[in-house]
Amino acid sequence: MAPVIEVTRDELIARRDGILSRLGLTLDEYLRRAADSELSGDEWDVRDDLDSIAFLLNEQHFVD
Repeated sequence: MAPVIEVTRDELIARRDGILSRLGLTLDEYLRRAADSELSGDEWDVRDDLDSIAFLLNEQHFVD
């Protein structure tokens, strides 16, 4: 059985902020670039992570 990993909302937001910081983008900038199909390779690579975080935060904006 897989272990259960618990993370807080603050930890998820910090993880998302760290990902976006490495890309040099805000969340709004990233989502806009994704909507316009303008993601670079590095930006595309983190798409699943950002969608997973949005899902866990019960947010309505996803890249897909």
